[in-house]
Amino acid sequence: MQMNVLTHNHWLNHYVLNKELSLLAGISSNAYRYWKGVEAAKFDDARVVFLRKESILPKYRSIVAKCTDLSGMVQSQAFCKYTGLAPSHLIEGNNSCIYKALNIIDVCDIKFVNLKKFYDDLNLDYGYHIYIEKCRYFGPSPLEKKIHLSSGICVGYY
Repeated sequence: MQMNVLTHNHWLNHYVLNKELSLLAGISSNAYRYWKGVEAAKFDDARVVFLRKESILPKYRSIVAKCTDLSGMVQSQAFCKYTGLAPSHLIEGNNSCIYKALNIIDVCDIKFVNLKKFYDDLNLDYGYHIYIEKCRYFGPSPLEKKIHLSSGICVGYY
């Protein structure tokens, strides 16, 4: 078994959530540790494990099609670390304007944010690094590039 550490902006296009696969297959969530040739990954400082679709044992590949498509997604914790956003903005009941601007899904009690769609909605190149902050903390326009999400929140990029 090979364990990779994903960067905070790495999309999960070729991965499935280990917890979901385990539940659907009726196996232990630690079973992947004993599979030969499986590629597992997790985000830095996270415990949630993802399995590369192509490396899953042939015995369980039919179940992969039943798993949630995570294309363009990142774990919410990774999204917050990448953008500098407080996790409280990703809770619907907090009425954050950012929550409304994001595509958030919940799979097996784990939140995911569609980072690709967020880039697309802002018409930004995927190579840009982004950060979310109150607009008043940004420098003047020619010095700092920003997009207004609301009257008080902006997305900076470089």
